[in-house]
Formats: sequence, structure tokens, C-alpha cells
Amino acid sequence: MRWRVFQVLLAMIVAAGMTTFTLPAVAQSAARPQVKLPEGPVRSVLLKNCVSCHGIDDYAFHAMDRKGWQELINTLHKEQRGVVLSRRDERILLNYLEENFGTESVPFPRNYVASEITEFFDNPQARIFLEGTCTECHELRVFEHRKDVPGWRALVLDMRERGASIADLDIEKLVEWLGRVRGTNPVE
Repeated sequence: MRWRVFQVLLAMIVAAGMTTFTLPAVAQSAARPQVKLPEGPVRSVLLKNCVSCHGIDDYAFHAMDRKGWQELINTLHKEQRGVVLSRRDERILLNYLEENFGTESVPFPRNYVASEITEFFDNPQARIFLEGTCTECHELRVFEHRKDVPGWRALVLDMRERGASIADLDIEKLVEWLGRVRGTNPVE
């Protein structure tokens, strides 16, 4: 019993660290999605059954229907790792995965590695880039939001997946600028 309590506490500490610790854009070797640990019953299911082996960020690499998620759980978790989920926990987990990482979501690209940049956008350059790239499909909305660097990177990569023509170095210059100007810790 003490071992199980220790495992749950360790999983909670790891999960808390995963949701609060991020590296600067230039220090990251590979870009990873940043999935926030949800509240409610699914949080307990994730902490009890999932995060001791992998982070919840891994879900963002997929966009599957309920059947696909069920097959993944059956194959990789139940059969290969012997994970035992109660029917209730499995239903809660599948509902969460289908709602947040279903077929309507855009999977985070696995092969993207953040380039190290030595040149940075100043405000006029960034504005020109945004107006020339983003407004081809929609109005400019970045000034309505605040995100951390991984959040901006995920958004810009999503826009590229949807057809925006953005080179890797421009992604990182834009992400760095957005993190500086529209980040979650603005200088006031």
C-alpha cells in the first residue's frame, strides 16, 4: 500500500513539473506540444494510470477517433504493459482523448526540430511578416492572446500544417517575438 501511495505521489510531482517547466526556445532541441493537465475526474485517471510511463503531451501527436484511441490503449497499454483500467476510468479517458485529440484536432508534427536562431524580429519586421502571412487566410488575431513560447510554437506549426507558407527559421523568429511581446509574463 505504501508503495502505491509513493507511486501516485511521484506521478503527481512529475505531472506538476511537466506542466510548469519549459525551456527557452533556443535551448530546446525538439519542439514538443504542451498539454495542460486537465481538472476533474480525468485528472485522477491520468495520474493513476498514464503519467508514470509517459507524459500527457504525447497525446497531442495523435488525432484519432474513439476506436483508434481504444486500439492504442488495448495494444500498447493493456497487452504490452499490462495496464489494468476499470471500465469507468477507461470511459473517462476515452472521452477525454476523443474530445481533445480526436479527428478534428491537428496532430503536433513529430519531425519538427526547433532551429536555433541568431537573428530576431523587431516589432516592424514581425508586424510585416504577420500581415503578409496570416492575413492570407484570416484577420490578424495574435494580439488578442497571450501564450508561452511552446504555446505560440504549437499555434504557428498548426497554421503551417493548415497551409501557411512559413520556413523553419521564420517559425522560430516569430515564436521568439510572440513569446517576448505576447508572452504570458509581459513586462509592464
